[in-house]
Amino acid sequence: MWIVPAAIRLELTKSGRRREVPLSSNADAVLARRRAPEAKGYVFGSRNWNSLRSAWESALVAAGIEDLRFHDLRHTLASWLIQRGRTLREVQEALGHQTITMTMRYSHLAPDHLRAAVAVLDHVFPPPRLR
Repeated sequence: MWIVPAAIRLELTKSGRRREVPLSSNADAVLARRRAPEAKGYVFGSRNWNSLRSAWESALVAAGIEDLRFHDLRHTLASWLIQRGRTLREVQEALGHQTITMTMRYSHLAPDHLRAAVAVLDHVFPPPRLR
């Protein structure tokens, strides 16, 4: 995996395909600060999973975060994108899923967000009159 402007290129994914993962400008800036010339384009300096895992675990300890797997970030991304009005198709493409069914598994919504979604119907009909 190496960095290109505003995207991370994954050379080999579970599907066996290479793809680019778009980054927000904030994420790109954070990763740019980690980039070192000797890393040859790798964020953590290596293709070795142990290097990534070690860096991840060190970051969790430094931040005081417990019980968070790297994979959990995919669920967070999907949920946040949906809660901010992005379509399931956009989320599917961002996550690299082949099916919308898989994307829906990742797109958990907070209960308050669901209540707000249904509340848009409150103004469709006038409120009932009390007797």
